[in-house]
Amino acid sequence: MEFSQKKKRFIVIGIAILILTVYFVPLGWHGLLEPDEGRYSEIPREMVESGDFVTPRLNYVKYFEKPILLYWMNAASFMALGENEFAARFPTALSGVLGALVTALLCSAVFGRRAGAIAGAVTALSLLYFAIGTITLTDMPLSLFLTAALSAFYYGHIKNDRRWFLAFYASVALGLLAKGLIAIVLPGGIIFWYIIFTKKWRLILDALYLPGIALFFLIAFPWFYMVSRENPDFLYFFFVREHFLRYATKIHSRYEPFWFFIPMIPVGLMPWTGFFFSLFSRESVLRSPADKDTKDANIYLLSWFTVIFVFFSLSSSNLIPYIVPCFPPLAILIASDIDRMIERAKWHGKALIFAIVSGGLFSAALIVYTFVGGRVDPYEALPVALAISAGLLIGPLLALFMTRKGDRTSYEKAVTALCLSALVYIAAHYGIYDMMGHSRSTKGISEVIMKEKLREETIAVYGEILQGIPFYTKQRVMLIDSMGELEFGAGKPEGKGWFPTAEEFLPEWKSKDREFVLVIEKERLHGLFEDGKTYETKKIEHDDYIILFNRRP
Repeated sequence: MEFSQKKKRFIVIGIAILILTVYFVPLGWHGLLEPDEGRYSEIPREMVESGDFVTPRLNYVKYFEKPILLYWMNAASFMALGENEFAARFPTALSGVLGALVTALLCSAVFGRRAGAIAGAVTALSLLYFAIGTITLTDMPLSLFLTAALSAFYYGHIKNDRRWFLAFYASVALGLLAKGLIAIVLPGGIIFWYIIFTKKWRLILDALYLPGIALFFLIAFPWFYMVSRENPDFLYFFFVREHFLRYATKIHSRYEPFWFFIPMIPVGLMPWTGFFFSLFSRESVLRSPADKDTKDANIYLLSWFTVIFVFFSLSSSNLIPYIVPCFPPLAILIASDIDRMIERAKWHGKALIFAIVSGGLFSAALIVYTFVGGRVDPYEALPVALAISAGLLIGPLLALFMTRKGDRTSYEKAVTALCLSALVYIAAHYGIYDMMGHSRSTKGISEVIMKEKLREETIAVYGEILQGIPFYTKQRVMLIDSMGELEFGAGKPEGKGWFPTAEEFLPEWKSKDREFVLVIEKERLHGLFEDGKTYETKKIEHDDYIILFNRRP
């Protein structure tokens, strides 16, 4: 029985609703993860508290490592939804969903509606994209605005309608406010190489669209002007230190080898990895484009992926979330290839075999890790690992069984099964978040502090920065022997007295002239109290931490 158009729309809408459910419903189920979620929640919380929406502050000192947009988004979310985990993650999740939608729309314009629907599902239901899309980070808003910019540019190009370049420049400006200059560098590089490979030289003049350039400055310039006027040292710190030096040197100690991101692509694409490998088949859309338009689209998508991937691979500061913007163009290529398989009623490139093998290997590694990794309780982690494994394997196995007849309708049903299986796979990862919420969140520690502390006691942390404690306690925290990323702000007048060395802190602690709540990791205890004497009046143990009180008798 063939799928009717009505039935197809019902399936697409149903899967879309399930994707929205998976992205949004569980957002508030676990505590903020250290360090990033605490940081990107506390900065907007302090904005709302102070009413200063120009100069970002973290733990009440100036913080200029990132531009302003995510802080504004999260501040607006807090004002609308309250200061909680759901509100902290909502803007990022919304960015992820919108990014998948924009990806679907571009794919629909180039390869057809069915391919577009598949592209949206592949984007939203890829492991790395989902993982970064459901925690509060700057990378997903950046990915959204890059995707929007590059989609608007290409659509305006193929439709010969320069008005779409207004959306391109607006999106680039928002990307600049989301994460800085890479929002200009990356689209510029992608368009440059597309022009080089296609020899469409006229596109250079088309791209220099004056109304669009004016719109870019109208959106991007005001905040940079205001923050620079209030903070004369902002421009050097933000543009030189946090862009050029961060990219070219190892000042942040995040150096990884050039091949670091290579395994992240097949792993990050799970459960669609098998279809990624099938792109290298001679029958694929990538290697056998149907016409010149498809070939040009392939060049654009490959330039999109390659420029971003190579740019970050060559950087001296590498973190896994950086390559999230690589996934939308890959999703479009994979979706267009799956659409061809449906149309021809034939799997090519051993797509399902690769999916089963890669899923099986990933599942086996995950299950073994639960028992030998030493970082999780095997009995707590095993059900999660089995659920993830089921999501990886059931879809490809069902698809293999369903398409034995070899007709187009069975292939459409098989792809639906793959999407539903991917939903199970993605949803199961909330079990991992739940476990991480215990080990990588300060929510539990903060609850203990707020239950036990007296109003006049100062919260202090030794040897590290626990970003979530200021958010949960709504109080400034003294950092002992630990400035880290707050070094810039610590050197300003507002940082005086809040970043002592151990030698400066201990006399105050021992004298009890000032009462403290001291949070310290058990392994660091002898680093602060070398003689083993802690001089506390109350002691509470919480997981890997000890909470000490020096209250006067």
